[in-house]
Amino acid sequence: MSDDSNDGRVQVNYVNDYASLASFIASDADRSSAIYRRFDRLSARSLLHLQSELEELQELQDQFDKEDSRGTTSAKAGIRNLTLLKEKGQGSDEEAVAARKRLDLQKEIEEKLKSYREALIFESTLLSLKPPVPRVLTAFRNVFNNHNTHGEPFPALGGSSRHTYNQEDLVALKHPEEEDKLSSFLRYYFPMLFVVS
Repeated sequence: MSDDSNDGRVQVNYVNDYASLASFIASDADRSSAIYRRFDRLSARSLLHLQSELEELQELQDQFDKEDSRGTTSAKAGIRNLTLLKEKGQGSDEEAVAARKRLDLQKEIEEKLKSYREALIFESTLLSLKPPVPRVLTAFRNVFNNHNTHGEPFPALGGSSRHTYNQEDLVALKHPEEEDKLSSFLRYYFPMLFVVS
């Protein structure tokens, strides 16, 4: 650490890893470097699994409904009245076992359906986020890969994470304010005017 005598703040020099990358993201004044992966393939797979589980539960519910339609008058009364169904489930005879199976299935359906619907809403929200602006992404990748350090560039994160920012399913949580046409022109053709020392 070193003391910055100009404003009294303490400056921390991080190792190029999670800490340095987090510091870079957090220090960005317009927050446009808050760039993360959506993990589209994993999200799609997770939704497909939840969907398949619900399909199986619906099939079992349909099977129970068919059985109930052929049941005795007493059994049919139980499926029309939740309190009665719960009371039947307290016993130990065959009807009690059937009642408990139906109650357990209903509980499982409610929990799985809640998870599935929440996942759909989250995925919808993520899909509405835009990818990072190319200029910001290039700058971010330069920092991530340590292109501004002496020696051979290397990613800030190791293992599987070293490829994170080379993926196509990146999103920016915030985009920089729109530039006017003159600023965009100058930034593109005269980038040296925008270098911050």
